[in-house]
Amino acid sequence: MARTTIEDVARLAGVSTATVSRVLSGSASVSPETRSRVNAAASELGYRVNAAARALRRDRTSTVGIVVPELANPFFTALVEQLEQQVQGLGLSLHLSSSRTDPALEAERVRSFLAARVEVLIITPCHVELSAPILDEARAHVPVIQLDQFADGVETDWVGVAEDIGMRLVMEHLAAQGVERVSYVGARPSDSSSRARHQVARRTARELGLELPDDRVLLGTFSAEWGRRAASQAAGRELPEAIACGADVVALGILEGFDALGIRVPDDVLVTGFDDIPLSSHPRLSITTVRQPIDEIAQVAAAMIGDIVNRGADHTAQRVALPPELVVRDSSRRRLAQNPPSRGI
Repeated sequence: MARTTIEDVARLAGVSTATVSRVLSGSASVSPETRSRVNAAASELGYRVNAAARALRRDRTSTVGIVVPELANPFFTALVEQLEQQVQGLGLSLHLSSSRTDPALEAERVRSFLAARVEVLIITPCHVELSAPILDEARAHVPVIQLDQFADGVETDWVGVAEDIGMRLVMEHLAAQGVERVSYVGARPSDSSSRARHQVARRTARELGLELPDDRVLLGTFSAEWGRRAASQAAGRELPEAIACGADVVALGILEGFDALGIRVPDDVLVTGFDDIPLSSHPRLSITTVRQPIDEIAQVAAAMIGDIVNRGADHTAQRVALPPELVVRDSSRRRLAQNPPSRGI
């Protein structure tokens, strides 16, 4: 659905865009009749002024603040690097901070950026619920773009990957390999990514007829340390045919843990990841994964920033979910069976 613009409001009200701007900014130099017509048109079209974006035009600092959950995860490092290049192209500088996946610290980081008068705040919320209050507070002062993850109920620009498509690609790939019993190892559903990947893995497994019982779902954090611990837990019982991981860092930990235990991948168990961080394509590790279009995510985020800076009060929130790509590598390729057994579906 196309965004409602100030031009749309002006057309419906039968006035100029300058008049609409004066009415919506509270200027007194407009007749009561015209003001009433413009407000009625804006209400009918659902057009809302972004007050923070309007202020942006008047008070520039040429800085953009970004808060990510952690820098130890190579995915966020790569994303920030790409975004920095894009922001520089707009003549702005990017200032980086980490929330360390702590909502309280996240709020501190955001308030520091507000105090520094950044022009735009970009944030990957660390919690789907607990991050919402600080985002609501921030967007009252500055335009906010949520990146990769999002907080429920907070209306801002957002750009990220279509998580549901990515995890479905993984499960369909495993089914095509003849897998019938699968485990899911990911993070507790405290952020939007961990929640979506877990939910879609469970739902798609049911749709494809794959066995994914509750005791085969192991939830911790998106980290290699958790992957290693999960590998030990998985090895303590009958191995599934495949383990779908919610992130590449988890898959790396699984591979390390299995290697120490003498469990061979993919001979004994198939393993997949999500994100396509650089280590995933290492010749020795070679992890099947979902490639997030980091370059495109950064480009869209930069375009959103440019839209905010250039359009100001005319800017309305956008949500852009980019399609991911499945990259099949050695960790999920069956080496023995050329023709996987029929699964009866």
